Order: sequence, then structure tokens, then C-alpha cells
Amino acid sequence: MINEYTIYKYLEFSIFALYLILIFLFIQIWFSWKDIDKKELMLKSIVNESFFRKNCAYIFSFSILSLVHEFFEGSAIQNAIVFFEFFEFLAIICLVLFVYNWYIVLKTCANKKSLLKELAIFSR
Repeated sequence: MINEYTIYKYLEFSIFALYLILIFLFIQIWFSWKDIDKKELMLKSIVNESFFRKNCAYIFSFSILSLVHEFFEGSAIQNAIVFFEFFEFLAIICLVLFVYNWYIVLKTCANKKSLLKELAIFSR
């Protein structure tokens, strides 16, 4: 029988897994930033209206869901804790989608270097 506590545990584990995915994407973006052609990035991402709209939607959704989560978490309603944690779960999903969207754009703007060139630069 699945009770409220079991669902809460699964939600908390899923949120933790999403944080790990978020950290992985941040690290990938950080490592690829030095190989990004900044002029190409400006042309591809900032000028692209659909990219801008998606990012605005992700940030707006993240903000609203986080506010709803924090507002109701501090309330006296304790029977619906799973419902309120679900808002946090959805907020983190919006944040992961936002970062993933940036990762995809940055990955296409990166100048690909072979591993041998990277090792040669690293060994200097």
C-alpha cells in the first residue's frame, strides 16, 4: 500500500536526482565555455525569438512554482505535504529544462577540438 510518506520519499529522491542532473549540466556548460565562439552564440541564441520565449517561460514557471511551494509550506496545512513538495519537484524540472536548453545552444556554438589538441594545450 502506497501511503503519503512513501510518495514524499520518492519525491524527495527525485528532487535530489534532478539536482545532480542540474550540477552535471552546469559543469558541462562551464567546461565548454572556453571553446564557445561568442559571436556565433549571440547570433544563434539572443536573436532567436523562440529560444528567448522558452527561457522566459522556464524562469517564470520556476519562480511561480517556487513561490507557491514556499508559501504553502509555511502554512498550517500539514496533511497536504506531498502536494506542496510536488510544486518543488515541478520547479526544479523547469530549472533543469532551462539549463538544458542553454547547454544545447552552447554545445552547437563550441569549437570542437580533438582530444590530442586538448592534451597538448594542457601539457604546456
